[in-house]
Amino acid sequence: MGPGSRFVIVREFRVNAGCERDFELVFGPAGLWCELLHRYSDGYLDTEVQIVSPEQRRYMLRDLWKSHWDFETFRARQQHEVERFRDWLASQDMVEQETLLGSFYTDEPGDDAGLVEA
Repeated sequence: MGPGSRFVIVREFRVNAGCERDFELVFGPAGLWCELLHRYSDGYLDTEVQIVSPEQRRYMLRDLWKSHWDFETFRARQQHEVERFRDWLASQDMVEQETLLGSFYTDEPGDDAGLVEA
């Protein structure tokens, strides 16, 4: 990987009807998810939220990390915090389905064509 490479985790969410705005707030730039990752990892860069289908309430999230190592270190040390967040999210009945689409390295911000499976 080159010096500008980033590690990206891509997930798709199907959100329950009427919860779209809350979902966007939770996973948006000032949301709880980004706050959690920033608090516990210097290697976390950002989360990008994209509406894939408003009619089907489908969102794609891309969590951007400096490296795969940064992500794995965070996951090993803070899994309990992620589980607490997931428990809280489930209690809000906001998400109908979450699907991990993959994890990749990319050299260019926002360039999915350059994704290389990790």
